[in-house]
Amino acid sequence: MYVAPAARGLGIGRAILEALEREASAMGVTRLVLKTGTRQLAALAMYRRAGYRDIPPFGEYVASAATSVCMAKDLDTA
Repeated sequence: MYVAPAARGLGIGRAILEALEREASAMGVTRLVLKTGTRQLAALAMYRRAGYRDIPPFGEYVASAATSVCMAKDLDTA
């Protein structure tokens, strides 16, 4: 996900994330995983505020663990 610098701080990223979570939950998805970079401090803060927690690197990101942050969140499917 990317938000243009001029539009940052307006809640756009959070709104997109919430919509994705709602749609995934409606489809019966119980867990979301993502990867971001160690230098994306605003993204890391947003994901953590949204309840995402760090997980071990997965897939192709194992090789780039020094610059990758993998995260997951369990969804409420009720």
